[in-house]
Amino acid sequence: MIIDTKYFGKVEINEEKIIYFPKGIPAFEKVKEYILLPFSENNIYYCLQSVKHPDIAFIVVQPWAFFTDYSVDITEEDLEELSIKKQEEVQVYNIVTIPHDPKEMTVNLMAPIIINTSNLRGKQIVLNESEYGTKHPLLKKEAV
Repeated sequence: MIIDTKYFGKVEINEEKIIYFPKGIPAFEKVKEYILLPFSENNIYYCLQSVKHPDIAFIVVQPWAFFTDYSVDITEEDLEELSIKKQEEVQVYNIVTIPHDPKEMTVNLMAPIIINTSNLRGKQIVLNESEYGTKHPLLKKEAV
């Protein structure tokens, strides 16, 4: 299947890798199907691209590449909703915001995207009573 994308132009994707978000992503509730595309070989930055809407795409990262002590507590309700039975089925991504100056990138650690790798179901959850914020600096400031 060939889709139009925001960052890559036309891309051929494997339909079996489409991730279905039953409730969409907050503010994009009607957009249910996405594909995860790596930006480069290093697999640090990904694009969570809508399959049907080229202009809807999120830059995401796996948090542990930047925050080794990041912790996600997924509720029983969310585990059940995504049919997650074991930890190995869970992939976690966080949405990145890139302002005019890329050195000022932030990441939303409060609302990770959870994907069940077995059935390719996804959901953005909100970590209740979390110490994490929605605009956490992604890159460490260099010493002056």
